[in-house]
Amino acid sequence: MVLIIKTGPIPTHMAFVMDGNRRFALNKKIALRDGHSAGAESLTQVLNCCYRIGVKAVTVYAFSIENFNRPKEEVDTLFDLLKSRLIYISASNQFVAQEEISIRIIGNRSMIPLDILADLEKVEEATSGYTKRVLYICFPYTSRDDIFHSMLKIQDKVEHGEIEISNITSETIEENNYFGPGCPPVDILVRTSGHTRLSDFMLWECHQDSVIEFPNTLWPNFKFWSVLWIIFKWSYYKTLQLEDAAIMQVNKIENRRVKERYRTAVGGIKHPPFASVTKS
Repeated sequence: MVLIIKTGPIPTHMAFVMDGNRRFALNKKIALRDGHSAGAESLTQVLNCCYRIGVKAVTVYAFSIENFNRPKEEVDTLFDLLKSRLIYISASNQFVAQEEISIRIIGNRSMIPLDILADLEKVEEATSGYTKRVLYICFPYTSRDDIFHSMLKIQDKVEHGEIEISNITSETIEENNYFGPGCPPVDILVRTSGHTRLSDFMLWECHQDSVIEFPNTLWPNFKFWSVLWIIFKWSYYKTLQLEDAAIMQVNKIENRRVKERYRTAVGGIKHPPFASVTKS
């Protein structure tokens, strides 16, 4: 299946809202921490699938700024799990080094406890030399905060004479957001658990061609084959789009040739024939 998909178009950037860990824990009657741990295992499988297929960039919504409203025990659990999982992933030569994955933390770093931030930045530094693929970890993050952060940076640059107000464009906003320049637009955004909302995630990076999937599967149950099927569907429909575009281009070229032949033929006739109607 993987080899078949790799023969067709491959998405450049996939993003995931990892929803359903708490409901998974409730359904299984296990501790909430165990539910989040199961979700972390799913993340490993999803990343393995994406990078094996050839996806260049993957973004995961690890922690929303709104999550700070949850009980402190759960927040601490999420922080500890993220730190331990990233340290595990970055230390795995068979995964990060082989695929040359650069890990980047995307979000408001001022909200991260200093001890955890120090560990996360060590992971970033350890993988900074890799350029083949990238893993964006949104933590803590919302799109509104990202855009607001970009506006503040632009304002500061205007005040220091680095940017003229008349030169500010949408590209300026992209270059100054948390992702920075070089982040490709999102091809596929997946939110698990069946809830059809985006939760303030990557609203700027989604574009007119982004495909949004809402599988009715809790994140801990979302495995290798789950994401593989979504990529297969995207690749199939992308192939159809490319074929339609190619046919339209051929038709345009053929129509242009017909018009050129007609003009050449008519241009060689000194007195083009015409019909006239006269009264007798």
